[in-house]
Amino acid sequence: HGLIHVALREFVLAEFGKESWNNILEKLSVTDEETLVDVSVQYDDSVTVEVLTASTEVLGVSVEDIYRMFGGFFAEWAMTGSHSRLLLSMGDNLVAFMRNINQLHFQHYRHQRSSN
Repeated sequence: HGLIHVALREFVLAEFGKESWNNILEKLSVTDEETLVDVSVQYDDSVTVEVLTASTEVLGVSVEDIYRMFGGFFAEWAMTGSHSRLLLSMGDNLVAFMRNINQLHFQHYRHQRSSN
């Protein structure tokens, strides 16, 4: 989903700076950033993996570390943005939240299909 790409861009900018993000785009041969970080686009998983792989190479970070670092960043980023109310409504503890996460993804997928 484009939201993951937007969050990844924000992560790289916050943790490594604009030059690093530009180097990742260059490695991916992306000339128009908006083709990679459009929140309304449902990107194929292979594109997201390609972006993460390029990120590890440019940033000199292992795959395991980039996933761990980005995961922590994403959790905080999502809770400080416009998604916090939605996430908070999914349960008042981790077990309830995890039980509802599939429903969130299902609703999102259904909405994406109907808007195409």
